[in-house]
Amino acid sequence: MTKAVELYADGLSSITIGKRLGFDNHTILGALRAQDVPIRQALGKN
Repeated sequence: MTKAVELYADGLSSITIGKRLGFDNHTILGALRAQDVPIRQALGKN
């Protein structure tokens, strides 16, 4: 999931990363959290 971390750091959303890599966005978020990557707040959410 190193590629997911790189893409997320580049500003892509977990949904976009999931589509590119063939995974569900929840899988991507879980992998990012497992690597202690801070998760951004979703746009438009408070």
